[in-house]
Amino acid sequence: MEPPAVPPAEQCPFFIVGSGRSGTTLLQLLLCGHSRLHIPPETWFLQPLVARFPLTGALSPEDAAAATETIVSGYRWPDMEIATEEFRAAAAALPSPGLADLVRLVYRFHLTRAGKPRFGDKTPPYIDIVPQLAELFPGARFIHLIRDGRDVAISFADAHWGYAYQGGRFEWTHAIRRGLSYRDTPYASQLLEVRYEDMVGDVAGTLRRICDFLGEAFEPEMLEWRERITQVPERQRYHHGKLARPISSDAIAVWRRKLSAAECFLLEASLRRDLDRLGYGRRFAGPLWGPTLDGAGVALRAMAPLLDRALPFLLRRRLLPRVVYL
Repeated sequence: MEPPAVPPAEQCPFFIVGSGRSGTTLLQLLLCGHSRLHIPPETWFLQPLVARFPLTGALSPEDAAAATETIVSGYRWPDMEIATEEFRAAAAALPSPGLADLVRLVYRFHLTRAGKPRFGDKTPPYIDIVPQLAELFPGARFIHLIRDGRDVAISFADAHWGYAYQGGRFEWTHAIRRGLSYRDTPYASQLLEVRYEDMVGDVAGTLRRICDFLGEAFEPEMLEWRERITQVPERQRYHHGKLARPISSDAIAVWRRKLSAAECFLLEASLRRDLDRLGYGRRFAGPLWGPTLDGAGVALRAMAPLLDRALPFLLRRRLLPRVVYL
């Protein structure tokens, strides 16, 4: 069997992936300002779909029905603002659909509404399924947005979403390692690494680079992202309050202003190896600090089960003066 033909770059879907709190929502709103590009709210249903159903070929009627139910039963489905019965009927009308046909149907609803021809997706955890998405959508493009792990850790701790001491369980650590693992694979040419710090420092320049990667022309209207904040589901907007403000370099190296020396040491102990791989300079950077940080990181990971229980307990009872950045 011949491999499926790869569409021209400007017809392929694209995916913004990485860790949460890395600027993915800002990038989504920027790209949605393009006259040809649209990105719906985070989908989340692709992970269970690619884990359960064949990526190529026609689905059996039973699998097609089950895949449809997987899509509409996800807790994020209401964010799609698609009538469930209307979607079920449209899916049932597809002749011998493959999994990609069912998935494209969701995006087609949004493209019709937006009046645009090309869809993207911004669901950061899809960093885990780049190979499956590349098979599902030949020629797909992936934008891996990378931010300093210390700043991400601060944002996660403020939201009580997780802590750097959790090692591979910490979302940033997991996403970075998974993303970098694609560098020496056949998917490398389909994946563009973009630094949050570069995006904030030079929005137009970063968007031109991304547009070149996607095979699109840069459009200045993309820079008016604040006009599109309403595209973020209302229940999520309180997590993205800074989107209403102008883009500022104050969002870079937040850790320098916010962390005590002890907190910075503990974060760097947890994140050192990945910070170094990415070229982010450390506060504790001398040659003798490496073994010390590694030892502290091992101790923190060993204490993780205790900290997982203790920190929420202490914070709920206000026994800590403020959020502790670990």
